Amino acid sequence: MNLESKFKEMMEDYDRYAWIPVGLLVLSFVMMGAGYMQNGKVLQLGQDFTGGTTVRLNMTQDFDTAQVDQIFSSEGQQGSSSIRIDSGETSVLEVTVPPPKLNRSQILNIMNSNSVRSYSLDDADVLSLNFSKKELAETLRTIATWTFILAFTIMSLVIFTSFRDLVPSAAVIFAAGADVIFSVGVMSLVGIPLTPGSLSALLMLIGYSVDTDIVLSSRVLKQKRGSLEDRMWSAAKTGVTMSSGGVAGFTILYLVSVAIVGPSTLSMVASVMVIGLLADMPFTWFGNAYILQKYQRDELGVEEKIDEYADRVNIWN
Repeated sequence: MNLESKFKEMMEDYDRYAWIPVGLLVLSFVMMGAGYMQNGKVLQLGQDFTGGTTVRLNMTQDFDTAQVDQIFSSEGQQGSSSIRIDSGETSVLEVTVPPPKLNRSQILNIMNSNSVRSYSLDDADVLSLNFSKKELAETLRTIATWTFILAFTIMSLVIFTSFRDLVPSAAVIFAAGADVIFSVGVMSLVGIPLTPGSLSALLMLIGYSVDTDIVLSSRVLKQKRGSLEDRMWSAAKTGVTMSSGGVAGFTILYLVSVAIVGPSTLSMVASVMVIGLLADMPFTWFGNAYILQKYQRDELGVEEKIDEYADRVNIWN
């Protein structure tokens, strides 16, 4: 099959594919809603952003995370959250308990002796135990929030400065924002917590998404050689190759990190990056590309609407 001919054929009927990014964006909010209904919050926060004690337990028995949360609540540890991490034939239970600090023996006592369900755990089943103060977690959460806001704001200003055109700039920002929103939706649905690692992955996604969108927008708007279809096909070959290489690289990173050290910050970063890079392809090539095609063919009517509005508000007329 000739991919170039297929791509140009799709461009002639791009309206059929424009609903794909819209549908994915709607799906993102549906996944967030499902995550909220399941966990009581859109995104679970990792220990670094909440403070308290985080313990990882090697579970040889079947368990349910909702039941584990109920166990800790029944023992006076309200607000505890747990996630299941499957790695091969073993399952790891990660529980985050709000301050004050719990030690190893206290956690084992809660899991072994409670009114909900008792587990036969011993000291060897504790894989890791970490504690951080609530005040430090609040500071880190504030820093993380402003870091993300500044990163997205600076990215938007750079895009507007580079293109100096409302529609192409807005299309790039839409694709980057939708990419992050979809990744957050999947994180909410599957229970990937927001940690410094997953936050860094979301920040990297902004860069990766903008990279492919700039390749597309630059070749469509600034190159003069060839037809619009030829320029978009050239950009698609480069952009899809870049994204595919990223997906392959982070998939290998995920598999290797899980195989060597098990579930970790590295595997979490890799999983979020794979999700985001896969989502970036439809948002770029069915979203941004569609808008640019319509804009280049003067089918959006944006300039006429702006001129009409300017005439209405011009007090000198």
